Amino acid sequence: MKTLIVLLILAVAVLAWLKHENSTLSRSFTNANTVATDQKRTIGMLKDQLLTAQRLGADNDRAQVELRQKLAAAGQRALRRERTITRLLNENEELRHWYDTELPAAVRSLHTRTPCASAGRCAERLPESQPVPDAGE
Repeated sequence: MKTLIVLLILAVAVLAWLKHENSTLSRSFTNANTVATDQKRTIGMLKDQLLTAQRLGADNDRAQVELRQKLAAAGQRALRRERTITRLLNENEELRHWYDTELPAAVRSLHTRTPCASAGRCAERLPESQPVPDAGE
């Protein structure tokens, strides 16, 4: 009987120890589940952030290409404007030079003489040696 009581006490002690181990393992399992859930949530957020970053990167690349194209077009327009300005300045210089030159003597004499009675008589007043220059020159 003594052995039976010792075995019974030993069985109760083993049972108490197993219950303690079971509660410890349950707490550890609960903690592991909590950590796994948090990690899954974190992984989900990181995937979303990665997708957003990739989308933004693609948008930025497209925007950079568009801006480069606009910059090239603006450069072309600026070059054309610069050429137009240079051409106009040269034409302006030629016009000033033409304006500053003195009229031929035959043309000046037309302005200083009395008016012509008819168009046929005005031509008579121009000397043959000094023809009127072409107006397009």
